[in-house]
Amino acid sequence: MRQVGSREDQSLRALIARLIDETKAYAKAEIGVVKATAMAWVSPAKIAVPLIVVAILLLQAALTVLVAALGMTLAVWLGTAGGLAVGAVIVLAIAGLLAWIAISRFSKAPR
Repeated sequence: MRQVGSREDQSLRALIARLIDETKAYAKAEIGVVKATAMAWVSPAKIAVPLIVVAILLLQAALTVLVAALGMTLAVWLGTAGGLAVGAVIVLAIAGLLAWIAISRFSKAPR
């Protein structure tokens, strides 16, 4: 039977203390790896995110010009206001269809 304060008891305490210290060191090292990985992603993202935003804005401007051109083409038969209105309705219908498809995909996703 072991007595409290015996050599074996002190050895067990030392082992547990070493285990706790090594676990803390391991956790700190893992946190360091996660931080380094995050910083490796942040640096390229600082440049990439604004470029993507600008690209999306340019795409939106190009689509606006395209819809206006469609409307002006239809204006030959429907008048200026009618052509632009029909062009806008066509684009809104396409947007609605895309939104409907996206929503249906989300509803089919596993929960």
